[in-house]
Amino acid sequence: MKRFSTITILFSSVVFFFFTLQIFPQSDSEKMFQNARELSKKALAIAANIFAEGNFEKGTDLLADAEKLLKKNGKPEEIQQNLTTAIDLFNKSIETTKTLNTSFSDLMKIRQLAFNVDAYTNAPKLWKEGEENFSSAVENYNDKDMQGYQKYAKAAETNYKDAELVGVKGKFLNDLNASITQAEDKDLNKYAPVTLKKSKQFVQDIETILDANRYDTLKARNNLNQAMYELRHGLYFQDLFTKMKEKDKTMEDLVLSWEEPLTKIAAEFKIQSLFDKGYDEVTSQIVANINDGLATLDKTLKENQKLSSELDDLKKSIQDYKTKLADAETQNKKLNMDSESLKKSIEELNKSAEEHKTRFAQLENESLRYKTQSQELEKNNQIIEKASNLFLPSEAEVIRNGELIIIRLVNIVFPSNKATLEPQYYNLFAKVQKAIQLFSNGTTVIEGHTDGQGDFQKNLDLSQSRANAIFQYLMSNMGAEANRITAVGLGGTKPIANNSSEEGRAKNRRIEIVINPHFHATK
Repeated sequence: MKRFSTITILFSSVVFFFFTLQIFPQSDSEKMFQNARELSKKALAIAANIFAEGNFEKGTDLLADAEKLLKKNGKPEEIQQNLTTAIDLFNKSIETTKTLNTSFSDLMKIRQLAFNVDAYTNAPKLWKEGEENFSSAVENYNDKDMQGYQKYAKAAETNYKDAELVGVKGKFLNDLNASITQAEDKDLNKYAPVTLKKSKQFVQDIETILDANRYDTLKARNNLNQAMYELRHGLYFQDLFTKMKEKDKTMEDLVLSWEEPLTKIAAEFKIQSLFDKGYDEVTSQIVANINDGLATLDKTLKENQKLSSELDDLKKSIQDYKTKLADAETQNKKLNMDSESLKKSIEELNKSAEEHKTRFAQLENESLRYKTQSQELEKNNQIIEKASNLFLPSEAEVIRNGELIIIRLVNIVFPSNKATLEPQYYNLFAKVQKAIQLFSNGTTVIEGHTDGQGDFQKNLDLSQSRANAIFQYLMSNMGAEANRITAVGLGGTKPIANNSSEEGRAKNRRIEIVINPHFHATK
């Protein structure tokens, strides 16, 4: 049928999109091209090519003619006339379809699911068969041939479901399989057979998951992320081993390079780094220090909760005392008690008052201690808030990560492959200086980060150079103690976004100022 060839023409017309931008930059014609393409896709999504074939086909032909004229530098007015008529025809086909496809809502839902995963491009043969069977189902329905309608509708449903599964798998697996094939072509199996095998296993798991339930995209995506991680992991090994071979590095060199990060972490906890018996002892000491810190924090929180509870009890006790005292006074006014009885009652009340007074004094002291501690915590929070308020959202994002304050600088752009500081950022670095100076007892680490693309070691060296540049600038302008500020380049080892998109890679290329305030806890 003609409609299926025109669908191919419709989607191939996207090829001319960037050409359009060059001929009519930000012009009415460009907007009309974009509008026409969007309407054609919207019309196809609701099966206008079936329910309003005439208008849809004419609109598709006019859009194709306009693109041919554009390619041949045709007259702008003739191009715009074709686009205007095409847009009108697409709109008419959409309105017509809305009134005609209601009788096929179940089949339309299945078709829409396939359309949403681009089945028309990922599984063109199945999609074409589905469209042909759908069209035949509509024709039989209009002819009141219910047996024929059910036959073709069932066939179309099967075609769309099969096409949807192909589309879903393509969405998850096409790029992944291409990456694995590319890695195998580069002999990844020679350098990292275990991680490559793991990545392939995740591919098989995705196939199994989607065959069982094509809508279980969360589990499939998790496996996709794991597969990509294992593949990147293997490529890292390959790059590492290749460089070791090129530079005549030994296993000793490799192990020594692995000890460096543990040495830095151990130094933060004032732990001596001795690896003559392996990593376990140093690792255990680091973990023990972290656990001690967490235990101390948990204890402090529990003590604060206890103090808060006792303070509430104190308030309630005082209120109860006031209520009882008020009741006693009221009773004394109402009752004509003899002096002995009245005296005894007063003595009991006075004794109770003394007991409450003593208890009140004790709780008041505890309340004062809690207040002092709360004031210290509030003071610390105010310092952190003051540091945060130094920066505009367009300059930096200030994040609190446990005891650490992270100033993530936003939109700092270095010249390509350089660590030169541009004068336009001096004002921002002045704010960074002020933020660091707010924490009189604090220590600061300047972290340089890159995205995950390119050479691992070059990224590591570049991020270190950029961190060093900012370190030198701050030291020359602050006059701070050198042992309180350090710089470290982490390359692409700590991404905060997905490196598969430009937006994610841009977020990963960043500078972070990590401040440990070293606040003194109130005892």
